[in-house]
Amino acid sequence: MEVGERERVVLVSLAEDEDVLPHFRAAFMGALDSADATAYDATAAYAVSFAHATPAGPDIVGLAVAPPIRLTAAHLAALPGLRIAAAASAGFDHLDVSALAAAGVPVTHTPGYCDIEVADHVIAMTTALLRNLQVGDAHARAGGWSSRAVGAKRITGSVLGIVGLGRTGALVARRAVALGMEVLAWAPRTSLANIRELSVTPVATVGELLSSSDVVSLHVPLTPHTKNLIDADALARMRRGAALVNCGRGELVDHDALRAALESGHLAGAALDVLDAEPPPVDHVAFGLPHTIITPHLAWLSPQSEFAAYEMAAREIAAVLRGRSPRHGIAGR
Repeated sequence: MEVGERERVVLVSLAEDEDVLPHFRAAFMGALDSADATAYDATAAYAVSFAHATPAGPDIVGLAVAPPIRLTAAHLAALPGLRIAAAASAGFDHLDVSALAAAGVPVTHTPGYCDIEVADHVIAMTTALLRNLQVGDAHARAGGWSSRAVGAKRITGSVLGIVGLGRTGALVARRAVALGMEVLAWAPRTSLANIRELSVTPVATVGELLSSSDVVSLHVPLTPHTKNLIDADALARMRRGAALVNCGRGELVDHDALRAALESGHLAGAALDVLDAEPPPVDHVAFGLPHTIITPHLAWLSPQSEFAAYEMAAREIAAVLRGRSPRHGIAGR
């Protein structure tokens, strides 16, 4: 890098840069300026830019990467000056954490920025499926007008099974309990005391949860162990007439198996905010699923959360570049 050149911090996202870049830049510069009491010209030290694909170059010292864009070991080889990588999201499966750790590059993420929004979306989808709103809508649009043809169920007393009881799962549980639902949870990493404090009943296995729930909602991270967690065998264990909600990661679900379960009538419905390819191709299997609600990965979104992940990632990068530890560091795997 030439003397006098600024080091680069790059936000990588499929979003429109004119919407998010000003928020990211302001958060980054503000965090740098307030990092210590001495006078500091952040603008002179760093250039902040935007990219729709993972960039390369020796002058890049900080990256904030929003899914579905990936940061791989191959990308890392072209980033010899990288000092910090931040997932501009709560999940970080789009970053090769092991490769970054091997290179000595700290990794952070942005947990909590949209927990409320996702929990609200899950509850909206859950109640819509129990009331069979997707069936009622299709029935009315096709010229029908029979309430009994829809098959709506009572929300109070229905059983919601939550797979994973982290921050978002706990918020979903609280909302469901307030609606009078019975809530089960498979949460091996959560203490029994914390589970019971939520008025939730713990179960020992995912299979027990699947067979006991009217609606199942997924709240686990995507790992090699959870990919296709909901496959044909898992779907067969679910109650006949039950429904599935996924606002987590698309690859938690085998969509071909889901199609078979829906087409056979074994499942009454599904609500998907995430798919295994995003943006999905026009011929993605999900678009042909019956009795299904699909939203375009919007569970995270509200005016309060729209730019929060980018701003959190910017502040994490600023902290590391000023010699401090990130608040939400991720250990190498």
